[in-house]
Amino acid sequence: MNNLIALFNSILPLSKKEELIINKYLTLDNYSKKDCYNEEGKICNKLGFVECGVFKVSSFKNNGDEYIKYFVSEGHFLIDLDSFFHKTISTENIVALTDSEIFTISRSSFNILKNEVSNFSEIISELKQRALLEKLSIKNEMLVDDALTKYTKFIQRYPTVAQRISQRHIALHLGISEYTLSRIRAKKTFLAL
Repeated sequence: MNNLIALFNSILPLSKKEELIINKYLTLDNYSKKDCYNEEGKICNKLGFVECGVFKVSSFKNNGDEYIKYFVSEGHFLIDLDSFFHKTISTENIVALTDSEIFTISRSSFNILKNEVSNFSEIISELKQRALLEKLSIKNEMLVDDALTKYTKFIQRYPTVAQRISQRHIALHLGISEYTLSRIRAKKTFLAL
């Protein structure tokens, strides 16, 4: 909870009273590996903040193959932005890849916080903008970068995630085969020697 409040305070300062109000509307939820946080085809009605653990955000291509758009780990928000803010049907599945703990704010609590915490809307707006820019950056990298560059950027972006998730998930995210990923990892290890 302190990590979430610290993040909010890094954008715009909150009073101690406002911090207590936010804490009042947070719930701590535990997710086991493979538990679904958000399901494609439903409306996302909660905003999560990952305290510990790793989640994948994915959808399925027309041919039925899964595509992992990105990963969410400690210190980041877990949400289908479009579905939550516009009450539209979600096009993303969000699933725990490890046992995880997240602080959750329901839609009704979110609306209360917008009214009771003076800077809450501005803080959320800034966080939305950051998230959208990050998503756009990842999407562009996946479209234009070669496999080695994608993997290098993946390791830079998610330094603690690679050791906690399967090579299959990394390969699905990078849009390469597990065999290609294995070759890239071997090459990087060799070059590091």
